[in-house]
Amino acid sequence: MKKLVFSLAILGAMVTGCSSDDNNDNNGPVVPETGVLSGNITQDMTLNAGTLYTLRGSTYVKPGVTLTIPAGTRIEADTEFEEVAFLGVEKGAKIMAQGTAANPIVFTSNATNPAPQDWGGLVICGNAVTNLGVNAQAEVTGLTYGGTNPADNSGVLSHIIVEYSGNLINDDAEFNGVTFYAVGSGTQVNDILVYQGSDDGFEWFGGSVNATNLAAIGCQDDSFDWTEGWNGTVTNLYSDQSSATNFSADSRGIEADNSATNATLAPISNPTLTNVTLIGRNNPNVTKEAGAWLRRGTYATISNLYISGFTSTVSGSGFGINFDGAESQAFFTANKLNNVTIANVTTVSNLTAGFNATTTATGAGAGAAQPTWMDWMDL
Repeated sequence: MKKLVFSLAILGAMVTGCSSDDNNDNNGPVVPETGVLSGNITQDMTLNAGTLYTLRGSTYVKPGVTLTIPAGTRIEADTEFEEVAFLGVEKGAKIMAQGTAANPIVFTSNATNPAPQDWGGLVICGNAVTNLGVNAQAEVTGLTYGGTNPADNSGVLSHIIVEYSGNLINDDAEFNGVTFYAVGSGTQVNDILVYQGSDDGFEWFGGSVNATNLAAIGCQDDSFDWTEGWNGTVTNLYSDQSSATNFSADSRGIEADNSATNATLAPISNPTLTNVTLIGRNNPNVTKEAGAWLRRGTYATISNLYISGFTSTVSGSGFGINFDGAESQAFFTANKLNNVTIANVTTVSNLTAGFNATTTATGAGAGAAQPTWMDWMDL
């Protein structure tokens, strides 16, 4: 991430007078045309759905503070500012972002021609358990995560669209669309779309947060990524990378780790995923492409999995499922993925003993086609 030059206070515009529809009602405030979110949010704040907000640089919801974002709110990242825009919810803070199917909350870019990597993304930190212990240091500047409370509550994320995310954190890492650092099961997560991100759609670093109805469309790296002992449950995951606008050397529907340095580090990543569709980009030059790459000691329970469109001319790429590493291979041989349909890939798997192959898996709802629970996303 670019060097922090200064931290802005939260700016807001609120004036009184006639209402915004010029009905001469002087009893209420005019809905402000613009507002700026930046720096440290140190007091409870409720945004106004009628305000167009600009997210400018590093923006943190501090411990003990709740940021409430009502349905229909639109927040645009400032792409011209010298510092990458992102929203970080610190451990001990909450975000109450409750959109609806008719009025989703939108995080996007303010560029004239928006594109992947225009801004950072959403970063949520919690006090749940990771295999890195308490107060682990996040890649994102100034954030720590991890504690001892699996049921920790970071708030609500519902009916949200995150577009054009994935700018650099530093020279070695990029933001994801939505990142969950040790987020607990008390947090409600449902109906989120990450669209055209330059890195991962969703990533979990430990924690126990659950979710329903997650979609990643056109993400250039992995759609769903986990590590550090994540143990949540997710129902309905849909990924389609075919519309990604830029090349990635290792684009995967799922990339799953326990630990990059110690495959047996406890607690071991072991999420439960039900109803999963992973559609690849069918780019023959992707060097390490796979529908699902299960590695570095991860466990998982995955059922009703539909994979299609991962082909490559590069040796070691183009897998439907790659079970990588002795620990993961042993686990999935004994605990097979259930009801798995794989089509249009270069190599079905390097370990056919790791899953029960069928031709009837419906994945997220309709095989390769977008399921009806995505209709509100208006894709």
